Amino acid sequence: MDLPDEPQIRWILRTTAALLQHGAEPVRGLVQPTAEFFPDPYDGSPKTVAALMVRVQEHAGLQDLPVELAVVTPEGQASTVSCSSGACGGGMAPDTKLERVARRPDGGYRVAVSAGELRNPTVLTTAFVRAVSFMFLSEADVFDALVPPDREPAVDLAAVLLGFGVLTTNGSYLYAKGCGGVQVHSATKMPVDELALALAVYCRLHDVPDRTAARHLDVTPRAHFDESAVWASSNIALVRMLRAAPDRIAADDYAIGESRSWLARALGLGKRRPARTAEDELRELERALAAGAAKPRSLDEGKAKKLAEIRALVDESLER
Repeated sequence: MDLPDEPQIRWILRTTAALLQHGAEPVRGLVQPTAEFFPDPYDGSPKTVAALMVRVQEHAGLQDLPVELAVVTPEGQASTVSCSSGACGGGMAPDTKLERVARRPDGGYRVAVSAGELRNPTVLTTAFVRAVSFMFLSEADVFDALVPPDREPAVDLAAVLLGFGVLTTNGSYLYAKGCGGVQVHSATKMPVDELALALAVYCRLHDVPDRTAARHLDVTPRAHFDESAVWASSNIALVRMLRAAPDRIAADDYAIGESRSWLARALGLGKRRPARTAEDELRELERALAAGAAKPRSLDEGKAKKLAEIRALVDESLER
């Protein structure tokens, strides 16, 4: 799988640094599509739809915001659901447009979903995650700092930073069977490759093992994430700059390194070295043993320590 183009990578890093400065941090860690995070049964009824919305709000730390849900039919009519009670409102509003999130005069929010979205929990959860991310950006006064074309993608990126990266990455690449065969749809604005990269960056920022994030990713999102995880590990110093030097990130004052596998990083492959290193000693030792040569010369203490560190890194990587 290919990584996003460099302009998109730089946008992700630049916007991530800005969102971190506005407090885009996870409350419940990395939220997974499991019973641990979503224990409520779902059957598409108003009560379970409202319970799902409340659960997403809790995971984002925004459960105190009053939210009213509107389920919009294909004819443009809407029935309202109170997230506090799970009950339907009494009225139907003709000619209602599907405006996903709107601020109410009382400080709360109105979230609209289509009736068709209720049939697909992945699509509905992604819609609620994006709605809650919108609420976060609105409450944090972030939208004014973004140019209009960046606002919708920033909703997805903020969702990743709030801990919903697995959910949004899965929601960005959805298979659907129809009369014309299998089609791919997306419930997000950012494409799957960019969200997978954002998720990999999140994992490095919060020391989340790659296998933890990959465990509940669908096939295509996982393939993109695996490639992105290699990139994030190869650019770990750059990822750390997101917090340590956001001004440099904002000014594009950095270089992006190429992706190298963990083994290449452990052995220093792909990088020109000006002098002999411990990795050279290790390869010489292995060649000498394979050829049945005499016992190689002993290494000094510093080189021996370096070899031990390399072996420990390899052993740790193989245990993942």
